[in-house]
Amino acid sequence: MSRLFLSLVIFFSVSIERYSFADSAFSVVFGANVGGNLELLSGQSFDIGTSFKNSPMFGVRAGSYSFPFGFEASLVYVPSRLMGGPFDELVPTKTSSLYSEANLLLIIIPGPIAPFLSTGLGAHYLDFKFADLASLAKTKLGWNFGGGLKVDVKRLMFRLDVRDHVTAFGFSDLGLGALGTLLSASVPESRVHNVELSISVGIKF
Repeated sequence: MSRLFLSLVIFFSVSIERYSFADSAFSVVFGANVGGNLELLSGQSFDIGTSFKNSPMFGVRAGSYSFPFGFEASLVYVPSRLMGGPFDELVPTKTSSLYSEANLLLIIIPGPIAPFLSTGLGAHYLDFKFADLASLAKTKLGWNFGGGLKVDVKRLMFRLDVRDHVTAFGFSDLGLGALGTLLSASVPESRVHNVELSISVGIKF
């Protein structure tokens, strides 16, 4: 037990010492968003099961990275629309999502080519409207998880990321007034998974 404790102390001491020499970077992010399902009453008499259409996404990230940990903040914007269910080609359903998140990275292998795992929390702003039926323009607490590959080339950093942005909301968020409050009491919140597939180019400083 004492050897394990000593090993952990040494590991974290070395990690903290190495982190003082961490690389900071600012990155521009672009890629695609693979939309997730929105099923609040799927299979019921009033069915609003639908999904977010796949769409482009873009944003920025800034962080500090040193084996075995990295810390970063990101701001990612996704324009999209809803499709499927009763909304497919019937009513205008343009949507937008803005993910403002802070993430912890676990860098698995040190070096110029480094795979990593990532998880974080943040504010997810969702804005969409089902014609005159219901609307949502609200910031919710959300989370994300995923991984990727980081490649350092002198003062440049190239990244490949796969992240699942998860946001939970229910009928009480849809602007339905008393009806939404009543429905939310008996129907659990729905979790929307929007998967990010992105590449980014950063400058280290």
